[in-house]
Amino acid sequence: MAHIREYLDALASVLNTYAGRDKALRSVSFMLALKAQSSTRKEVVLALAKQCSSARLVLRQFNHPSMIKSCWDLLTTQPTDYFEYFCTTAGTSAYTIYGVVELLAWLSDAHILALDSTQFWRWCLYLWIAALTSGIIRQMRLISKKGLKVDKDLLTLIGLVSDFIVAIHSLPCRVLWSCKLSARHSAAFSLVASLIGFYKAL
Repeated sequence: MAHIREYLDALASVLNTYAGRDKALRSVSFMLALKAQSSTRKEVVLALAKQCSSARLVLRQFNHPSMIKSCWDLLTTQPTDYFEYFCTTAGTSAYTIYGVVELLAWLSDAHILALDSTQFWRWCLYLWIAALTSGIIRQMRLISKKGLKVDKDLLTLIGLVSDFIVAIHSLPCRVLWSCKLSARHSAAFSLVASLIGFYKAL
């Protein structure tokens, strides 16, 4: 019983955070997307996965102040490692701008703004790739300095690479491996990244 209580305490603690809820919803969404590929009720399961994804989008709109604060803190920090500082600042800035562009895309889809959402979603993808690239470079440098060990740095790299594979797949066809993954493979890579993110939030 004590172990169950500890597990519930840990789960409640992580789900009380933005990162915990976001990664939990993302994991559930891609679990459903993967399950849908072999389900006889594919459309129903995919619709539920889409609802989870939509819930994440709404929750992300409350994360703007936190992202802006992170950018502010970075810009007012005196770096000791300029390479680390550049990668961290580039990634955080890309994600912060991504949030604003995504908000415009969402409001355009909802017909609140009379704008074409397609171009905003396209820029969201480019910003995501930029953020992932800076994150991958940063993690590879950290691992090269520490040595290859199965720890959170390596798991973070695996998660970033998994997302990067899916992000490139989402680009217009004929760009690297874009349009080459099946729906099952895309969901599987995204699920790996999601589960790693949830594990790190614990």
